[in-house]
Amino acid sequence: MKVRNHFKIIAGLSLALTMGFSTLASAAQTPTDVNVYQIPMHFTFDGKEYAPPEGQQGFIYEGTTYVPIRFISYSLDKAVSWDPATYTVTIAEPKASEKININEYKINAQVYTKSEEKLDKSKLALSNLTVYKEKISYVFDGVTKSPSDELPGYIVDGSLYVPIRFFSESVGKTINWDPVTYTVSATTTEVKKDDEKLPETTKPGTTAPVAGGGGGGGVTKPTFESIKAETDSRVSALRSKAASELLDLYAKYLSTHDESLKSQGWAVIAQTDSQFAQIMSDMRAKLVANAYDTSIITTYEADYESEKAAQEKALRSK
Repeated sequence: MKVRNHFKIIAGLSLALTMGFSTLASAAQTPTDVNVYQIPMHFTFDGKEYAPPEGQQGFIYEGTTYVPIRFISYSLDKAVSWDPATYTVTIAEPKASEKININEYKINAQVYTKSEEKLDKSKLALSNLTVYKEKISYVFDGVTKSPSDELPGYIVDGSLYVPIRFFSESVGKTINWDPVTYTVSATTTEVKKDDEKLPETTKPGTTAPVAGGGGGGGVTKPTFESIKAETDSRVSALRSKAASELLDLYAKYLSTHDESLKSQGWAVIAQTDSQFAQIMSDMRAKLVANAYDTSIITTYEADYESEKAAQEKALRSK
């Protein structure tokens, strides 16, 4: 078994990583042949270079750069989904599970060995590309936006390509284009302003008065649902943290091929076990303190151990 798969199993990253658009091509009316420049573009985000999957090279058509939508979405740390019934693409902030997929996608897409070969622009020539021209609806963080009629979406071999500038502006990112090196670049990280402070009632350590307490100075009794929601959030954060650490190890492996990194992966799992146990202990204490049933903890632990056992069995059997 390849080390890459070791890390995928340990991290529990068996979620689907593809968002297919093959149904689009069958639904489209007729294909169209267009003349495009298929140039070996470079994509740099936050100082790291990424490349689209093989066979999904971006292209320039009538002065507009088009790129695969999943590639540009993930590169800008956005989740993407497709509704074939309405031809609607939805771009939004990723959930915890989606962040795991995005992180792994970006690691696989990252260029670790950059080519020193210079592009001979004198040899650039138009090439024929068969596309399906479609009017696509886009929803960006709940807001519907549409490119001009001159900038439709193009479907090539089952993948949707979008105008990169329209896409980047719609998600609030500034895309830079270097015509000399054919490099697309952007910054996705945002710096939090110093004056962005939490409201007084939500600062850590503050408590809300008991309803009708008459100045008793106590705190509101947490509901069972709120305790469960807090636990769900902590478990999700723990899983994301473990996956992130394992993916970092995987990235190091890609550049060093150091087999000892696998043992570090197991160390991350051991630490995750300890932290999960602490989360369950905290949940139990809160449930008992507020006279709630604690049987739900058994469900959490059973799910955790079941997934872990399946992953470890797969790891050791290879």
